[in-house]
Amino acid sequence: MMAASSARYGLENAALSALVRLAAEYNQRAAGRIVHALQRQHASGVFGGDYDHKSLWDELCHDAQNGPHFEDDEPWDSILAPLLQKEVERLTAAEFEVLWLAAIPDVDDLATAFRDAGVIKEEFRSALLQRAGERNLERFEVW
Repeated sequence: MMAASSARYGLENAALSALVRLAAEYNQRAAGRIVHALQRQHASGVFGGDYDHKSLWDELCHDAQNGPHFEDDEPWDSILAPLLQKEVERLTAAEFEVLWLAAIPDVDDLATAFRDAGVIKEEFRSALLQRAGERNLERFEVW
């Protein structure tokens, strides 16, 4: 009986570890697609002539590293919301469940807990902002 218990414990830990790694991969893929979309949108010019930003991605990176520059996140929310929604809509039901399970806080009953897409969007946004915060922006400084 002891061997079966140890094997079960190992399987549960391995499954949880795999779930977390898979979710991290999906988060990074979604972030990559959002970066790609932002790179194709011209910069708004919100930071003026002190920087040579070419795209919204450049500006988001600048804001992530030097901001926030706005009193609230509304300007970025309005830009990112449709991109995050598109990424959630790409997911199959199984992918959605995996990402939700990896991201949820403790709940009383997993079987009846509401599967909130907002939790997944926040994970995608977090991966995106991590990339934005790590990007080297020296080439955009004009002065």
